[in-house]
Amino acid sequence: MPLQKKVELLSLGDELLAGIRVNTHLTYLGEMLARNGLDLLRNQELPDDLEAIRSGFLGAWERADLVITTGGLGPTSDDLTMDALALALGRGMRMDAAVEEAIRERFARRGWSTPENNLRQCRILEGATVLPNPEGTAPGQWLEADGRILVVLPGPTHEMQPMFENEVLSRLREKGWATGARLCTQLRTSGAGESQIAQDLAPILAPFDRKVRVAYCAHNGLVDVRLTATGDETTEDDMKSLAHACCERLGDSFAGYGDCPMAAIILRQLRNLNRTLSVAESCTGGLLAARFTDVAGASKVFVGGLVCYRNDIKENLLGVPGCILEQHGAVSAECAVAMATASAEVFETDYALSITGYAGPEGGREPAGTVYVGLHSPVGVWSQKVFHAGSRGAVRERAVNVALDFLRRKLRQYEVHDFLDSCCQG
Repeated sequence: MPLQKKVELLSLGDELLAGIRVNTHLTYLGEMLARNGLDLLRNQELPDDLEAIRSGFLGAWERADLVITTGGLGPTSDDLTMDALALALGRGMRMDAAVEEAIRERFARRGWSTPENNLRQCRILEGATVLPNPEGTAPGQWLEADGRILVVLPGPTHEMQPMFENEVLSRLREKGWATGARLCTQLRTSGAGESQIAQDLAPILAPFDRKVRVAYCAHNGLVDVRLTATGDETTEDDMKSLAHACCERLGDSFAGYGDCPMAAIILRQLRNLNRTLSVAESCTGGLLAARFTDVAGASKVFVGGLVCYRNDIKENLLGVPGCILEQHGAVSAECAVAMATASAEVFETDYALSITGYAGPEGGREPAGTVYVGLHSPVGVWSQKVFHAGSRGAVRERAVNVALDFLRRKLRQYEVHDFLDSCCQG
């Protein structure tokens, strides 16, 4: 087995450290590298500061075989990546005529003159190869030195991702560094906590302790379990058998393989059953409907939804009886069931989901974070109460996931008899 290459990432930009933007480059590159047999061992988020970038890079360059940087290649004064790298490596920079021509042509196509500061992006490290950027003005760079590789990528996602896939991966494969993904599988679970999932799977995973690496990732009511073979002695059949044993052990908590969205899993089941679905929402403000409409082809199952935030809308447009609102309140099991039933009637669907609750920061009859989910089906109606302390956004996200899991479990219980075989694979 070839020696595993060490990979480190430098994510550059004040906005990352200030919390203005989430570092999506880390999740994307981590996944892409793992798919191609490379592990990302460390990430540094660094400010737009010359010395911070220089020292951060030197540490990574000393430890790693492959160093990737993202961001800081723009035309403004805070884009300092190239200056810091040149200083750290003791290399000069050359002006690349082909890059300059591409930049000028890009501006000319829009009828604009080229700002002089954009020509800073023509500076290429001595000895580096230009990585073309059809989506922007800042080229990437590839440098091999001292048995290591430096990859410099732009910050905008729509520029960075195509460059990595089209330019970087092919070069890594040619060198034999990207050797293809190791055997791995991911199980998506819902409705159980991370510690409970880990406890349930411990007896099954224990015999594979030295052969399979296990990673848990919890996010708003979902827990993903990633199983990765650590050596050549673990075969594909071994991984399939282990994954199947885990699924059997997880029972109703197992939602599907890979990172297939819960809404997609539900839509697939309902389509197989030739059933339709609608929703009615209050505190989630359309997030539940959006989960379904995010899935291509959802219209074959999902008919529509109504955001009924105020009580008069619940009563006059949706048709929730006023006596329920007066007696039990808008945030109650009775109201949740009435909303789901009314939605099924209004949209003429077989199934209907509803959510009503106090997202916060203030509550009402019950504390903020209290949410009720309602479900109407051809065989009955149900409600579920949940409480999640947290920010307004977190409460809303968790409420949507709880609602999706509630419907998924009811489908499995009453209509889907071969659920595991028909789950999304990935």
